[in-house]
Amino acid sequence: MFAGNRILRYLVLVLIIILWLSGCSSDSSRADALFVQAWLEQEAGNFTVAEELYEQAEDAFLSEGRQDRAKDCRTARQDMAVIELTYSLGEADLRGMLADAFPGVPEAEREAWIAGGGLEHAVIDGEPRYFADVVPNIKFRNVDLFRQDAAMLDHYEQGYLVLKAIIDAGPGPDPWQPFINPVTYRGNGTLQIPRERLPETGALQLWFPIPIITGAQPAVTVSSITPERYVKNPPSIDEDIGLIYMEVNLDELRDDLDIALEFLFDHYEQRFVVDPENIGDYDREGALYREYTASCGNIAVTPEIAEKAKDVVGNERNPWRAAKKLYDYVIENVQYSYMPHLALWPRGLPESAYVHENRHGDCGAQSMYFSALCRSVGIPARTTGGWQLFSGNFGGHFWAEFFAPNYGWIPVDPTAAEIVDYLTDVSDEDKRIFHDFFFGSQDHFRCNVQKDVDVPLIPPAQGRVLLPMAIQSPAALCDTMEEIPGMVIQEHWELDATVM
Repeated sequence: MFAGNRILRYLVLVLIIILWLSGCSSDSSRADALFVQAWLEQEAGNFTVAEELYEQAEDAFLSEGRQDRAKDCRTARQDMAVIELTYSLGEADLRGMLADAFPGVPEAEREAWIAGGGLEHAVIDGEPRYFADVVPNIKFRNVDLFRQDAAMLDHYEQGYLVLKAIIDAGPGPDPWQPFINPVTYRGNGTLQIPRERLPETGALQLWFPIPIITGAQPAVTVSSITPERYVKNPPSIDEDIGLIYMEVNLDELRDDLDIALEFLFDHYEQRFVVDPENIGDYDREGALYREYTASCGNIAVTPEIAEKAKDVVGNERNPWRAAKKLYDYVIENVQYSYMPHLALWPRGLPESAYVHENRHGDCGAQSMYFSALCRSVGIPARTTGGWQLFSGNFGGHFWAEFFAPNYGWIPVDPTAAEIVDYLTDVSDEDKRIFHDFFFGSQDHFRCNVQKDVDVPLIPPAQGRVLLPMAIQSPAALCDTMEEIPGMVIQEHWELDATVM
């Protein structure tokens, strides 16, 4: 499961060995050798042995004054800890959870779920470990079981009604105007961490997510940051990712860490009325085209993805019609499921490759897969987002956009469209209307924080943040912290929305 780009990984390993054998000192050779051994054990899933070897390698690197390589050891140990947290269920735990969650399902059928290999898992220290969100994922992949969960069904029904009201309202008096009906939101974020949860010394680096300026989100204001003394960079509201970067000198921190920020933004509903015959030609030498048709990070365009896209699109060369075919393919073939994001890229597979192999994924994963399919047939696409406000408060959400000459970036949200497929009292025609709306149109319950996944932080992080592809809660680094900084931050971060 964590093979990822194994060829690249082994090339890196070969390079390390070559450098090691090409004249390092005896001390350096020992440190590098320990690191290589640890890496091999980690790749084999032997985390306990790898942990011990990385600790030894870290001590050896520190004795040589090679701080960067010691940091690599700490990063690798944290990566393994993240993977173990993601796959936290042993087989006994799993069986107990399945029995409690599905008492009406015969035991033989539950055992078949496990034996079939379709439940997300990893082999760690020789034992299968299962994804913590395995129960809801079984429900998402079995509509009958989903509908037996009254709370989940009600949540989807309420979401459908909220979104259907926007669809039924129509495009407004000026069909040529793609941005209509703006709503102003205020966001209040607070980070309050007890002093004892932080190291006595060192620097805590923090990147707080904030809205950015886009076509659908043209007005953004950061109205307050408290305390201002931690701020090192101005808010990047006009960049590809919205961040407020802060540094906290822990040597000087005497009391609990208490940070608050407030921002305002307008977000418009989008209604693109597109004539497919009026779409112009791409500038295939331009920077936009080259960037957003490239294979990169979590939007990896593998040969298998490219082959699937060609099969779905067939002889269609019109970008609008081709993108619609790919959108319909994702809706019909990729089931919504929670994702083991933390264990994937850069710790394992790119998200687009994972979705292609497994045929399921959440909002970001589905959108990254759609973007990879588009890119593979020459349609510029990206996965954008940050938060949704369907329930009135912030919740993580990502969707896709593809670029159409003469029109711009067109919104696409296969995950929002799939809400209707779990409901019982919706006609096939209403389902079709609901699906089609989210290809080219979008509600106003959104907040753009970044234009694409895998956008570098501002300033770039010199280390691995918890979830580098999507910054929906503050990203954090701290070299003196034994705990995973991002996990501690998530425990103490709150973000609330108010409609103005």
